[in-house]
Amino acid sequence: MSLYLRTLIAAVAIALCVGTSGEPKTDTLNIGNAAEPGTLDPHRYFANAEEHILKDLFLGLTTMGPSGEILPGVAESWSTSDDGLQWQFKLNRDATWSDGEPLTAEDFVFGLRRHQDPQTASPLAHFLYCIKNAEAINRGDLSPDKLGVTAIDTHTLLFDLEQPFPFLVERLLYPIAYPIAEHVVEKHGDAWVKAENWVSNGAYVLGAWRPREYVELKKNEHFLFKDESSIETVRYYPFPEPATAYNRFVAGDMDIVHGYPHALVRKVEHERPDEVQNAPLQSIMYLVINTRAKPFDDVRVREALAAAIFRDRITRQVLGAGETPSATLSPPLVNGHMSQGPIVEPSTKRAIELLAEAGFNEKQPLEVTLRYISGAENKRIYVAIAAMWKDAGVNTTLHHTNLATHFSDLQNGDFQVAQAGWFGENNPEHYIELLWSKIGPANYGRYESSEFDALFEEARETANLRERLSKLAAAEQVALQDFPVIPLYVTMTLNLVKTHVGGWEKNGRNLHPVRFIHWVEPP
Repeated sequence: MSLYLRTLIAAVAIALCVGTSGEPKTDTLNIGNAAEPGTLDPHRYFANAEEHILKDLFLGLTTMGPSGEILPGVAESWSTSDDGLQWQFKLNRDATWSDGEPLTAEDFVFGLRRHQDPQTASPLAHFLYCIKNAEAINRGDLSPDKLGVTAIDTHTLLFDLEQPFPFLVERLLYPIAYPIAEHVVEKHGDAWVKAENWVSNGAYVLGAWRPREYVELKKNEHFLFKDESSIETVRYYPFPEPATAYNRFVAGDMDIVHGYPHALVRKVEHERPDEVQNAPLQSIMYLVINTRAKPFDDVRVREALAAAIFRDRITRQVLGAGETPSATLSPPLVNGHMSQGPIVEPSTKRAIELLAEAGFNEKQPLEVTLRYISGAENKRIYVAIAAMWKDAGVNTTLHHTNLATHFSDLQNGDFQVAQAGWFGENNPEHYIELLWSKIGPANYGRYESSEFDALFEEARETANLRERLSKLAAAEQVALQDFPVIPLYVTMTLNLVKTHVGGWEKNGRNLHPVRFIHWVEPP
């Protein structure tokens, strides 16, 4: 068959399937995701592309509403002690697993212990270090049964915390706190994540996972709030390249895409105003510096790299979708943000002076390998940063790789300077804790400061929210003067949603549970 004929047949097939009027022609919601998931085990997940899928497969104690608000999940209600060290959750008695088995408080105990068990090797174990004994368990100093989570009875769960943690109900939104069916894990071991063995408690169950093609989810008839779900089937397609996602959306075979090229922002706003769903993300994009690798262990070198970067040029000239420059690691748009950041105005001259003090000049320039995640969009950003550094006399080698390899290298400390990003919670602590020496692999640059640690740990002991936020800001100020990271900007999420998709609401987390999405009948 000729290439022309094959192309013609494919075009006709798409037209028949999707149609030209914009209404869906199947019961399947097709979503373009930013990457291929590395895992669908919630206790081992790390990337946002995985969280997009996991939020549909599981329901935690708390969950997220369509506009990002925190709602009751399996827990009907919760309360906390006056000192903030105990939290009690009352579970919904109607909650079950997708195989019909009852879901109990013991299932949450099992899941939370499994998450902290060092055998699980969770990259986000530190997220729950607020729970009593969690850190010691994850280090291997205590057995998982010593975790401060207890099933008081079948439908009552008690958390004992190491320190007050006013953000607990928000932290429990994450997959790391999802329950896992013990009876399925005992039977299948790690193979429980295969579609044929799958049991979960969310609005959907895993129907199929075809690597590099799609992940298919099917409606869970045993879901606690099944009457809220109207979409029968969901498919998540991995599109690492935003241009591919855009082309598939325009062709009509995607209902939703997370991400399209920045270069097309104005064009899309003009041509598809009813489909644009861009919104600022609770996030920070930054550069992380390996503080244990010479010469980057020298604060003058790190400050020079920071001084040479003009954030507003990146946001206005390279990106141009409304991103906001940020001098702090905690995003300015999150609730309780108080940090001011170091007073460092962009200055190529200052960068040159600092490098000279550190022993670098035209004859002996600083050599830097800058790592970033592969993709045309990213390349534009890091080429621009390399050009700014060149103006300061720095020679930059750009190195790119896929998302999974990139973050594996970061967690292993295999880099000099690298792209990094963090997003999710609507509070500063979620971001500032990345600089804590005890946090584990998420402190990519292995930054360590006794002054920062003391201030951060003092904040963690503080129950009063305003005092806690003030101490966190003071800790961040100390760390930013050491330049272990170079904050860049708060990102914008560039989403496209077909007009036949209802229930989508912009929110700062850019997570949109499919249980709240529905088909809209054409007028």
